[in-house]
Amino acid sequence: MPPFIHQSRVPMHATDAAGIVHFANYFRFMEEAELYALNARGFRPDNYAYPRVHVEADYRAPLRFWDAYSVAAELLSIGNSTLNWQFTITGPQGVCAVLRSTSARRSADLSTPAPYTAEERARLSDLLSDTPKTALNPQK
Repeated sequence: MPPFIHQSRVPMHATDAAGIVHFANYFRFMEEAELYALNARGFRPDNYAYPRVHVEADYRAPLRFWDAYSVAAELLSIGNSTLNWQFTITGPQGVCAVLRSTSARRSADLSTPAPYTAEERARLSDLLSDTPKTALNPQK
């Protein structure tokens, strides 16, 4: 399926003194796209906790203050209580960063895993990527 696309502009607070996005803010852009993708499928962010258990990033080009950018959110796989994502952030220069994230859904108090039901898996299935992905390669 095509990825969920979230579009925005780089706010001033996401940049350094030179007007370039600080690397850690790409993860904020990623999380915002994830939130909107899940919300569009009926998942409320306050019913569960979604701690990150793994993240990685490949930075390719800078984003600058007020650049328009888009985040393509693709679900790579659905585990028992985990979601494995790939986020491709594109700006005026093309692909700026590719990030991967695994979140482990937990009860709101973090005490126990919160497995996805069959109905929830069905709602998430249209986010599943058609193309298998391999590990990030900074050389590409």
